[in-house]
Amino acid sequence: MPLKTSSRWIAPLAGLLVLSGSALAARAEPQPAAPVTQAAPKPGYAVPARRPAHIVRQDADSTLSALFETAGGNQAKVLRAMGGLQIVMNNDIADAVEAYYAQPKAKLIWVDGKGPTPKAAQALSLLKQADDWGLNAGDYAVAPPRGSGDRASALAEFEVSLSARMLMFLQDNFRGRIDPNKLSNYYDFKRKPVDLKATIAQLSATPDLMVVFDRLLPSNPKFAQLAAELHYLRTSGQGGDNAANINKVIVAMEEMRWLPQEFPDRYVFINQPAYMAYYYENSTLTLSMKAVIGQQDHQTNFFDASIKTVQFNPDWGVPQSIIRNEMLPHLKRDPAYLDKEGYVVSVKGKTMPSAKVDWSQPLENIGVVQPPGPDNALGQLKILFPNSHDIYMHDTPARGKFASQDRMFSHGCVRLEDPKAMAAAVLKTSVEFVDQQIADGQKKDMPVPEQVPVYVAYFTAWPTDDGVIHYFDDIYGRDAQTLTAISATTASRAQS
Repeated sequence: MPLKTSSRWIAPLAGLLVLSGSALAARAEPQPAAPVTQAAPKPGYAVPARRPAHIVRQDADSTLSALFETAGGNQAKVLRAMGGLQIVMNNDIADAVEAYYAQPKAKLIWVDGKGPTPKAAQALSLLKQADDWGLNAGDYAVAPPRGSGDRASALAEFEVSLSARMLMFLQDNFRGRIDPNKLSNYYDFKRKPVDLKATIAQLSATPDLMVVFDRLLPSNPKFAQLAAELHYLRTSGQGGDNAANINKVIVAMEEMRWLPQEFPDRYVFINQPAYMAYYYENSTLTLSMKAVIGQQDHQTNFFDASIKTVQFNPDWGVPQSIIRNEMLPHLKRDPAYLDKEGYVVSVKGKTMPSAKVDWSQPLENIGVVQPPGPDNALGQLKILFPNSHDIYMHDTPARGKFASQDRMFSHGCVRLEDPKAMAAAVLKTSVEFVDQQIADGQKKDMPVPEQVPVYVAYFTAWPTDDGVIHYFDDIYGRDAQTLTAISATTASRAQS
């Protein structure tokens, strides 16, 4: 169990276990298993590069160093003994460790020349709890100093190892063990930076490690709910889906670290495996609705962006992939197909009937647009959050799709069950106002009064506002990829 502390992060776990015990027991039934297609993988997961840290004391051969050794006794010997160490760690952590201990005025953080300090005991206790936070405690294990032989070298090895493991633990908690952008092309995140050199200096300066922990550990209440659920699953002794759900929670906690440390007061959250979209105002859920997401071969990406515009009565510029794969077969049978369906076709910017187009030319020359109207594939509005994937939320005339349990029907964009309500929310207006903008039938763009963060996410375990953790099928096979990458990361850390 976590340490007893006043920390804003570690304390909530025990409270959640008490306050939400009944809610956790009333967990939702997983959806029926759906066919899983692996997300387009990149070849293997590229674990971070590792190397031995080489600590070169800047004062190693100076007269001042000799005086310091006389005055400082064993502490100086420990610092000097670091020059002979070969401790392997991630490159960025090695850089920070080398820079800190190379300073002429560097101070030992975890030992006092005789042995580990109480602060080292606190650090080791926290590292042993890593499993509680969805991590692997073995990644951060530090052996105690050897009891025989060169005591200074043994303490130096313990000191440097604990610094490296602490930096890795804090970095993992803040941004995750895995770089999601290396998993597949369906992830798009700017990884949160951690100033490791500043962090090790803070570990040295503070008498209470929780000051540093509070800054870097996730503070989102939903993360604490997931941590409580993980504890519950591991101690409940229930069979069945227990092991699978543990993995889903571990992946969810990892994914939470890719997102902002805290969600803003106002945001939109789309959870693809749940086929749901949510709107939060003042950190309170005020709107939820069903969503349709991408088909297996047109998967919706996992990324974040900002809503900037609502477009009323949109036209639809048909992507070339749809022209090639879905329209050309119709055109071969009926060259006037697009004309009959109401599409506007242009070749190098010049509008012409589809029956007169030479479809054997490069498709880059051809544009196909569906004008605004009741049959437009985007419905009466779309909500835009600029991103490199051309994904947005929109209305749809195919209302029957929302009755399906597995709602993977789009080409990647997110169709909303109640798009007018979502548009009114992000515009800070009423549905009546939205209806008025649609009524004249003209295409128009309306900027939102303030940008709204949107998280187009993928969580197979997710806590709803009532405290219940719901489980969903890994519809795109992405959890499996993440777990494989986590295993590869742990294996690389075990190598010395």
